[in-house]
Amino acid sequence: MDSQLTHPTYKFVDEKEAEGIAWAFVDANNMKRLPFKFPEIKANEARAKITYTGLCFSDCHTVRGDWHKCSYPIAPGHEITGVITHVGADVKDFKVGDKVGFGCQRECCEECEFCKINVEQLCTSDKVDQKFTYADKYWGGYASHIQHPAKFFFKLPEGIPEERIPPLFCAGVTTFSPIARYAKAGNEVAVLGVGGLGHLAVQYAKAWGCKVTAFTSTKDKEAFIKSLGADRVVLTDDESLKQEAGKYNLVLNTLPEGQKLNSYVGLTRPLGTFCQMGVPDFSKPSPFNPAILIFGQINFVGSLIGSRKDIQETLEFSAKHNIVPMCEQFDFEDFPKAYDRLLNGRPQFRCVVNASNVKLNN
Repeated sequence: MDSQLTHPTYKFVDEKEAEGIAWAFVDANNMKRLPFKFPEIKANEARAKITYTGLCFSDCHTVRGDWHKCSYPIAPGHEITGVITHVGADVKDFKVGDKVGFGCQRECCEECEFCKINVEQLCTSDKVDQKFTYADKYWGGYASHIQHPAKFFFKLPEGIPEERIPPLFCAGVTTFSPIARYAKAGNEVAVLGVGGLGHLAVQYAKAWGCKVTAFTSTKDKEAFIKSLGADRVVLTDDESLKQEAGKYNLVLNTLPEGQKLNSYVGLTRPLGTFCQMGVPDFSKPSPFNPAILIFGQINFVGSLIGSRKDIQETLEFSAKHNIVPMCEQFDFEDFPKAYDRLLNGRPQFRCVVNASNVKLNN
């Protein structure tokens, strides 16, 4: 037990008393293994023993304070699979023993204009007790157990290896949703960047019936990218971007940097849609010229995870077409190594930690 650390929700205890063990950041650069106890389970909540948890680069942005001030200690993580161990008195859709997943969102008001049209990821209520999975008050999947409102748990699809499912709750739904929303079979679709998001976007767009062109900065990845389903592979250099301008009904940009945004948007054909998915560094202004949107009547949109309906459709489509992320696997005790691989390495393409063997004494 670490007597120097406190948290508004979780009580830090000796491991023999613990209901969960978290790998929590105690500052921007250091993780610590922290045994803890949950508060009493609420009537609308469920608790799950985590089996696998994915790591996302947005976790890095959060703990480093890139987007907003971070309160420590914090255990990130929003790509989670597990098994239900406890349910609150009012929970009807889940029972102990159910295999479940949990994503980026933990709560919504159900009453605002966006919740009423099933885009609850845009919930505007200021009365919600922490909207996203991890922040100041509640923690996410960098742990052995989670406890959150049951309405944001999902039954796992059959036919997909469980250790490959976690990234579908973030990278999967973020890339599948705009394809389902804006693409039609036969459309020309461009995917910019074939990494953690892009390698899924290529597979989804191809399974949707689109003609897929993948843009990459690495020439020797062509054979691999085509094996994912891409019809064409183009190098992301200035000359190629000029030659490909105006060809694509839908452009999916997974790249976070904004310095070439004019050229990227220029790939979109008139009346087409450009979707930004990679989150840029807020401190670096982008030299984007919006005139390109005007003269092509281009729709410029973003993709923020997805609603519960979007997540369910992503899981079902992934299972139907056997679309799974490529993941590097790590043991629970190697959580710091997995995070370092994500932050400083180039994983192929997602990092997933196996928490299934973590056993507690109580």
